[in-house]
Amino acid sequence: MIPQPIIPAALVLKDGAAYSEQFGDTYWSLEGGLEETRHVFLSGNDLPARWTGRERFTLLETGFGTGLNFLCAWRLWRDAAPAGARLHYIAVDKHPFRRDDLAQLYRHWPELAPLGELLLGRYPALVPGFHRIHLDGGRVTLTLLWGEAAQMLAQLDAKADAFFLDGFAPSRNPGMWNEALFAQLARLAAAAATCATYTVAGEVRRGLAAAGFTIEKKPGFGRKREMLCGRFAGDAAPANASRERHALIVGAGIAGTLCAERLAARGWQVDLIERRDGLARETSGNPAGVLQPVPSADWNRLSRLTLAGFHYALRRLQDFSADPHLIWQQCGVLRLARDERAAERQKRIAETGLLPPEVLHRVEIGEASALAGWPVPAPGWWFPEGGWVHPPSLCAAALRAAGAAVRLHAQRDVADLLRGENGWRAIDDAGRIIAEAPVAILANGHLARRFKPAEALPLRPVRGQITCIPAEPGRVVRTVVSREGYVTPATSFGVHVVGATYEEGSTDDLAREEDHRANLERLKHLLPDFAATVDAARVAGRAGIRTVGPDRLPLVGAIPEGPENRAAVPGFYGLLGLGSRGLVYAPLLAELLACRLDDEPLPVETDLAEALSFARLSGRRPQRKRRDDSDMA
Repeated sequence: MIPQPIIPAALVLKDGAAYSEQFGDTYWSLEGGLEETRHVFLSGNDLPARWTGRERFTLLETGFGTGLNFLCAWRLWRDAAPAGARLHYIAVDKHPFRRDDLAQLYRHWPELAPLGELLLGRYPALVPGFHRIHLDGGRVTLTLLWGEAAQMLAQLDAKADAFFLDGFAPSRNPGMWNEALFAQLARLAAAAATCATYTVAGEVRRGLAAAGFTIEKKPGFGRKREMLCGRFAGDAAPANASRERHALIVGAGIAGTLCAERLAARGWQVDLIERRDGLARETSGNPAGVLQPVPSADWNRLSRLTLAGFHYALRRLQDFSADPHLIWQQCGVLRLARDERAAERQKRIAETGLLPPEVLHRVEIGEASALAGWPVPAPGWWFPEGGWVHPPSLCAAALRAAGAAVRLHAQRDVADLLRGENGWRAIDDAGRIIAEAPVAILANGHLARRFKPAEALPLRPVRGQITCIPAEPGRVVRTVVSREGYVTPATSFGVHVVGATYEEGSTDDLAREEDHRANLERLKHLLPDFAATVDAARVAGRAGIRTVGPDRLPLVGAIPEGPENRAAVPGFYGLLGLGSRGLVYAPLLAELLACRLDDEPLPVETDLAEALSFARLSGRRPQRKRRDDSDMA
């Protein structure tokens, strides 16, 4: 289903408070926004007392609004939560504020200004769907759902320990307080979850009671005499469920290293096994890969995944930006139209309003040429946030961030994976144990089929070759330019990277002169005369083997026994089939897999998560266990 464009809230100040002309009400109490949040939502959910002894806690808010409730909860978490504990905060909003408007509002609360600044540095574009943000070094994870509340919550896989039922009163916003919303609250509530809201409207009391909450009235804040607090059925789970967090990962390319980092951030120990002599020595070893989404007219799953992955990857690059060895450039990406029909399609998609100008806007030939710094032959899309990344430096930055939690076993080729009483053993060709762990993850592309539990996976190798042409004073392009192929600006290595060929079935990783010629021919159609003096027989380059699945989407999650037996192999997972979009896919899918393994709220919609699962190969939906053409990277 194609969503509606996100219409941002209009910032209006009335009597010192943000005011919604659409709903005819203020965003916070005139008696004090901070005090109202602390009284209604924090104390109303018995916080911070309920954080005692918890290693993780999930809060869900039904109206993000100004972000005031989140900032207050975040500050309290900093002050009162157990050391090492992690907060998941999920909030939905149909009409979120723009970043600049929030910056203006946060001046009203100087004590929250430092946190507000950190939030604004990661605040997502107003694109429909899920947006995951990591703050405080991963101690706080914020997942923002832009869209209509009940629809967004229906796509959420999570169990909430507490609910902040905010949003304008039912008399002013009846479209939110409905049976569909209350049904989702019941589905998402953990045992003994609590809720709090400032309103005591009858439809809210009845809806919460029908959803399974025991409701009571308590003294309200300011002019409101009463507020509602509630508790969901059931007994709270034990504070800390003891289990071994240990995984072995086969493959130290971009999929394996980012997966290792995401698990390490959750307290896992990881053995990362690589047959080559270091990180990113195979397809992830290219000097540059392109970071851009793939929008579509029908908002299909590929489009949604690449948009979500693109923005999540940008935020992860920000997270790693303190690492001086990370190499990337946010130079923007021009995606030129192939022909007149494609140009018209690009125009229609840009005019839908689903993607704001800071994400995508259409440019004519003149503007495109000015952006590129070189004449281009066609109009196209301009992605100002896009750019290129050096995949090996990203892999290395991820492992440095993971620290001692990840042990790299380089130049160790896994000959077999054996299931034993204590989990999985990775065995070399001499029969020696390389590593042993309860969980095994395959992140080694088409070579995953070497192992018996994965031999039936429908993975296909696709050879791709890039060409590196020397940067020269008279040969300058300022942005990535793409169409059938792509070319980057001069990288830190003094070359423009041109790519890439696409040869299904081949596993030959030696560079070929004829493929350099093919890349240079593609470049001629992107930037006429840009490489007129380049000799294909004298350029450098490299070939890598991508892996694709049976459709255009990657595969992530539990690996089934096989086509005849649909049950998942215990403790056996994969992150495979990234094709030519590893930089866009790998960061988000590593987070998705880590969430599945650690039983945390998923970072994407459930229908998208199911479409990426190995279970889709047999038409079976994945079961969730609970304890109670751009780049070659």
